Amino acid sequence: MNILSSWQKRQLYRYFVLLVIILLIFFLRQFMSLLLLTIIFSYLAINAAKRLSRFLKLSRSFAIVAVYAIFIAIIALSINHGASTVVHQVKSMITLTMDSSWHANGFLKDIYKNIHQYINSLNTDQLISKGFSQLNQVGHVLYELVLALLFSFIFSMTYPQLKSWSLNFLHSPYKKFFGEFYIIVHRFIIILGRLFEVQLLIGVINTIAMVIVLYFLHFPYLIGFTILIFILGLIPVFGVVISLVPLAITAFIIGNWHTVLIILIAVACIHFLESYFLHPHFMSQRTHMPILVILLNLIIMEKIFGVWGLVIGLPILTFLLDFFRIQKFHSQ
Repeated sequence: MNILSSWQKRQLYRYFVLLVIILLIFFLRQFMSLLLLTIIFSYLAINAAKRLSRFLKLSRSFAIVAVYAIFIAIIALSINHGASTVVHQVKSMITLTMDSSWHANGFLKDIYKNIHQYINSLNTDQLISKGFSQLNQVGHVLYELVLALLFSFIFSMTYPQLKSWSLNFLHSPYKKFFGEFYIIVHRFIIILGRLFEVQLLIGVINTIAMVIVLYFLHFPYLIGFTILIFILGLIPVFGVVISLVPLAITAFIIGNWHTVLIILIAVACIHFLESYFLHPHFMSQRTHMPILVILLNLIIMEKIFGVWGLVIGLPILTFLLDFFRIQKFHSQ
């Protein structure tokens, strides 16, 4: 009887600690994007450094520096090719709108007329205001990405010292609370990291499939589009759809409506492949959940948390099932 009572008290205490963590997240919700990005970058960097260290027999610190150097080089390459791709698209669109063929084709003429009427109906002040607002949002996202990258690098480099220092909390008068706090947070980070690794794998498969299509269509700036598709591919399910906009515009510029149709079919097939096979299948293998539950989770979490819901929705559900001992998550 005493054993049962002790177990029940511990369970209630765990629920209390979880409630404290949820309240803490609520009060710090403005910093959640930065915190989640830092956690993801740190997890991926530490694991990549471990593999690199074992493979090349490097010291831990040097392996981490090498991982971040490679990552920054990839980002620089992405910015270079991405900017070139955007400039090329803008120039091509301007040339296209000035082309007399717009007026020769009845269907294109109607489109041009509707676009022209829409532009004339826009309020210039509102348009400028919205433009600055969008630039401000983009700047804020870039700021958080840079800051998260910096914090994750510091965390990865000083992880052994931080881990040693954090033991002070476990030897304090509140060791019971901090012990439960550590177990809960550590478990969620492991689940988030493992599932994000699966999303990376899905992103690589989607990118390879789409790049093969673009190669045969002789798309310009293939490296830039490869990077764009991969980055958007990290957003489960909806990332493929978002990438359709620049792909369709470029397809129309370099070809015709038949090229656009090929791109639409390719994106639809890849979207179908990811939505109903890759994502549910790989996630189902990792989480051992039915595919229908995973799809419903993505839809509901996207409505609640927006884009971040697509990234952390499944880790949250997996963690809760593991926490309440409904279904244990196997990290290996």
